[in-house]
Amino acid sequence: MSKVYFTSDWHLGHKNILKYRPGFKSIDEHDRTFIDNFNNTVKKRDTVFFLGDIAFTDEALEQLKELNYCHKKILYLGNHDYLSTDKYLEVFDEVHAFRSWKSYWLSHCPIHPQELRNRKGNIHGHLHGSVLTDFKYFDVSPEKHDFKLVDYEEIKKYFEDLYLTINKDKNENN
Repeated sequence: MSKVYFTSDWHLGHKNILKYRPGFKSIDEHDRTFIDNFNNTVKKRDTVFFLGDIAFTDEALEQLKELNYCHKKILYLGNHDYLSTDKYLEVFDEVHAFRSWKSYWLSHCPIHPQELRNRKGNIHGHLHGSVLTDFKYFDVSPEKHDFKLVDYEEIKKYFEDLYLTINKDKNENN
């Protein structure tokens, strides 16, 4: 059975990220953790959405070629994705900036609440350890998920539970 996963903000090859991720002794250990977590999770029929800030250098992007083959790897560009789209397309099947998928907005940074219209919510990265208190957002930043991929089923359940809670509250207030 195929699965869908989300992740963001790997910051491969970004030496300064270690200031914010003190659990890693070196950038090599940091980068290897992301690649190993991916390869221990993803199977050939799976799809993975990368929501920005994945690789900072040509060498780091080259490391992504070590990722297990899977059905699709889709990149949404982040504020630190400086390389050319052609370079990213050597590793990813698709490259986007911002897009709707299955009634969600997918983006690197959280989008403005007024742009959520007619969507269940926004699946995003970028915030690392910061917390956005608006319930219409799901942050896949690795710091919040033990540096592992997030299964879409977890995200879907979050939004389904949220919808049930909101409708329950509405019914109780009527």
